Amino acid sequence: MESSLAIHQQKLLYRILSSYSETQAIYLFGSWGTEYQTQHSDLDIAILLPPEIAKHVGPREWLTLSQALASAADMEKADLINLRQVDTVLRKEVITADRRIWCADESAALEFEALTLSLYHQLQFERQDIINDAIKTGRFRHA
Repeated sequence: MESSLAIHQQKLLYRILSSYSETQAIYLFGSWGTEYQTQHSDLDIAILLPPEIAKHVGPREWLTLSQALASAADMEKADLINLRQVDTVLRKEVITADRRIWCADESAALEFEALTLSLYHQLQFERQDIINDAIKTGRFRHA
């Protein structure tokens, strides 16, 4: 499986970099390529692009790339994430999976990861009163 995984990763890198040569980093998350992979696993992959490029990625080109990645990995489906365009919680899940498979700009990747963890910590701090109240009362309120 290890050599097969390496071959698939090379195909994934080629497809991504052919579409987005400015890519700063690429991450895997989820069960694909791990001991937890099952026949129901899909490919979860996240791409870190420079901010100006990330803002202008169109849904059609993203879908096309997602389908190409699924094909390259011999999977039915690939979930492709534009890291600069998703919420803090998902960003944190991706980077704490600790599966960065490629990096062209270590400084940009480390800055993004540090900012993500800082924002996540701030979010947890801001939600603490709500969480404590829900634990105490057994009810969650909606804003």
